[in-house]
Amino acid sequence: MKLAAFERRVGFEFALTFDTGERVTVDLEPLIGNYISTEELSTGEIDPDWGCLQFHEGNVDIEPITLYRYAMGSTTTTGASASAVAQPARQPDRHLPSRR
Repeated sequence: MKLAAFERRVGFEFALTFDTGERVTVDLEPLIGNYISTEELSTGEIDPDWGCLQFHEGNVDIEPITLYRYAMGSTTTTGASASAVAQPARQPDRHLPSRR
């Protein structure tokens, strides 16, 4: 599974499209807010090899399956805005530094 497309909305809110065709809008601040600022969100891109959402040329990235689980656990796949704050994925992302 890979991220196929994304669109930044307002703040940390992103509309995500996965290669399965599923689309979701989710607030990523709880997931990446400790690692990048709102001003740095403009560096977002999809890694062409891994299909992950990355920032700062890959210095901060979210593994596709982690992003998918996080997004699908927080909202529906209809493309509507998330009505609740997203919850972290059950499996830790090995690409983000530990908060310890």
